[in-house]
Amino acid sequence: MSGYQPPHGAMAQAPATGAPPMSPQPMPAVGQPPAQRSPWQYRAERRASFLAQVRVEFRKLAGTISDRILLIIGPLVLIGLSVWMLSLVERMESAADQLAPAVWLLRIAAIVLHAVLIKLIAGEWQHRSAQPTLLVQPSRARYFLAQAVVVLAVWLFCAAAQIAVTFIVTPMSTAPTSGYLLDYRPGWVIGVLMLGSLSAVMAALIVSMLIPNAAGALAVYFGVVPVMAIMSGVAPEVFVWIDPLAPAVTLAGLSPVDSPAPVFTSLALWLGLFALSGWAVSRRDLA
Repeated sequence: MSGYQPPHGAMAQAPATGAPPMSPQPMPAVGQPPAQRSPWQYRAERRASFLAQVRVEFRKLAGTISDRILLIIGPLVLIGLSVWMLSLVERMESAADQLAPAVWLLRIAAIVLHAVLIKLIAGEWQHRSAQPTLLVQPSRARYFLAQAVVVLAVWLFCAAAQIAVTFIVTPMSTAPTSGYLLDYRPGWVIGVLMLGSLSAVMAALIVSMLIPNAAGALAVYFGVVPVMAIMSGVAPEVFVWIDPLAPAVTLAGLSPVDSPAPVFTSLALWLGLFALSGWAVSRRDLA
């Protein structure tokens, strides 16, 4: 069969529909990013810094109107209640007696600021606001550490306020016959109040982590704190064994039991509850 035969490969190069031939697109090299990328894509792929996470948690602390109201009222309640209670005490003949009202105030003076922390931590799981945070950065350890910075900041503020009020008001309330004794051991006073303030805020933290509901956690906390304050006065020999402030009470020389055993029992109890609450939060479902 004789006839015209096109050159080899011409049929493959000619388009079937009459459209112009398509030039092949160059493929990007392995590991090379695409040529066109938006700035927001780079920002989304970049890992959020820990400082940015801490700033987010501080913004959450004052995220609602009720949170802002509590943050304004909390310091006023702490300072006002401390000034009022310390000014009522007249007979304080020893250094431990002069420090006793401040130690007792550690239980209730910062209750409003502790409520803000409870709303922050328990509300995260109730309203599922932890989801966007963990979607941006899935590390729960970094998330917990960022919240821990907020908790430590609140603790330092409460401790500093109570220390300042104690050193200012107690000399005015001390009986002239006994004299003011706390200025001889300021390091001891500061250590007792900082340790007690830390124990109080840790109790609030444990409640907020164990109960993933802000209203429920607040109800439990506001119910337990007055009971503990009453029990410390009604049955101190019994309550000191489970008192979260037992280390501070013993360091202040106010323990009703002449033995360090209640301190170890209390520490074992509350550290165990803290470990349990941390395990529960780490296993908690976000959905």
